[in-house]
Amino acid sequence: MIDTTLPIKPERCFTWEQWQAGRAERRRVGNLVAPAIIRRKEGPDDKRLRATYGGERGPPFNKPFDPPSLEAPKE
Repeated sequence: MIDTTLPIKPERCFTWEQWQAGRAERRRVGNLVAPAIIRRKEGPDDKRLRATYGGERGPPFNKPFDPPSLEAPKE
């Protein structure tokens, strides 16, 4: 029988901060080729979604590992 387990290489371990920095860079590069927010304006589940997320269709996009939004704040 062939051994199907993959070896674990300790030099490939990341800290949480390194992962966050890498994630932010991948998001930045991805935003160069596609829009940052692709959420639909409306959909069939709007009533349920807006009730769940305080008037929005989903949770906010800027999670701790995302770079800050470059859009001007809405007033």
